[in-house]
Amino acid sequence: MKNLLVTLLSDQTIPNVQFLKYIMEKKCKDTQTNFLFVSTDAMESKGVGNWIRNVCKITEFQTIRVNHSDISDIEKKLAEFNYNEYEQIFVNVTGGTKMMSLTVSDFFKTKTNARIYYIDGKKCYLNFPMKDRFFADLADNISLKDYVESYGFTIHEGNLTGISYDDYTKEFISSFLEFSEREKQIIEEIRKNYRDKNLDIDKIEGLADFLCQIKFPISDTNKTKLNKKETKYLTGDWFEEWVYFKLIEEQILADENLKTGIHLKKNDVDNEFDIIFLHQGTLYTIECKTSISNGVMNILNETIYKSTALQKQLGLFTKSFIFTLSSKENKEVKGAHIDRSELMGVKVFCREDIFPSIKSLLNL
Repeated sequence: MKNLLVTLLSDQTIPNVQFLKYIMEKKCKDTQTNFLFVSTDAMESKGVGNWIRNVCKITEFQTIRVNHSDISDIEKKLAEFNYNEYEQIFVNVTGGTKMMSLTVSDFFKTKTNARIYYIDGKKCYLNFPMKDRFFADLADNISLKDYVESYGFTIHEGNLTGISYDDYTKEFISSFLEFSEREKQIIEEIRKNYRDKNLDIDKIEGLADFLCQIKFPISDTNKTKLNKKETKYLTGDWFEEWVYFKLIEEQILADENLKTGIHLKKNDVDNEFDIIFLHQGTLYTIECKTSISNGVMNILNETIYKSTALQKQLGLFTKSFIFTLSSKENKEVKGAHIDRSELMGVKVFCREDIFPSIKSLLNL
């Protein structure tokens, strides 16, 4: 005998991926298993089923397309299959429309070999034959890669600058917070004209002395040039790496579920994120800005736009943050800006907030 897994497709793909992975591993690992997807024209045009199957490595399956608001059509399409050949039928009714979920539930309640489940948040419950019986916690059974690929994105990873966190970045933050106005101007000149470019040090007045003062580890043996990674580091990437390594240092999550400087691509649209990680089934993004005191609204608006797009395209369980070394106590970031960001779903943490523990700051 064999088993059947029935999945209702909708824009929210994560509950389906979580359930499929769990059942395939825990209940059907050594048993022949067939897969039936209940879909609609809209879901098929988006490719939702393909995203889920690629993540779950499902190559053989059947799909039925139903009219999501027509009970008779749904029942008719479901009745075309022979369910008696299966020892167990696992039905996940979390997806689909409400009409699809109710109709599919009623249909399979007539099958003695069927078990019907739904996922509330990150917990899975048996809904039939025993209603609301806790079945499994699914918070940690997918990876960051699984999560983003379940929504049709591909991950293109960035590279760290290679400048040691323990030997340099860990202490550099203290130097940065004490920079003079002239030193800030030097950083800004690099940002405006040379970020992500090779730079002859003598092109910026005072740069050589500045690099010597902060004991910057220049890779060029002649100490006359900064390479692309070094200009990016000085103009802000160091802060991304500081946050990234703090998360690793605090042992919050596995390295595979934490990325920095990555690009998520879908339909030729490229979304870049400073820090992105998955923790207990929730996707977190952090934009790291050494300063937002100049042009604060442009930066906040850009990040709010990113967050809104993220929540629309990457599911309900997303949280977005801005980390900045600008000060709210010194009015570099105004309370009104912070309040407006939070209304739009983006939490802003300033210089006064981020020490000493990111883990406690994010309530992880």
